[in-house]
Amino acid sequence: GMGISDLSGLVPAEIFSLTTLFSAKGLIIMIVGGFFVGFGTRYANGCTSGHTITGLSALSFASLVATLCFFAGGLLVSWFVLPLILKL
Repeated sequence: GMGISDLSGLVPAEIFSLTTLFSAKGLIIMIVGGFFVGFGTRYANGCTSGHTITGLSALSFASLVATLCFFAGGLLVSWFVLPLILKL
């Protein structure tokens, strides 16, 4: 379930429709999400792709830790935070 009711398309309309994007809730989510992406990139000294592809191929321990944190954070947000946001 996770708060998504329309499963007819490839992407849920509750998240990816233009009406949702241009609503007050959608704009706040975009601004806060952009801030978190920028903060995380600066805090981790690189983006998710850079750490995962380049860092892991160079056998960097810091990139391994960062990649594990990216995945764990993504799982936590998709299973716990996203359903709460969709209910608002």
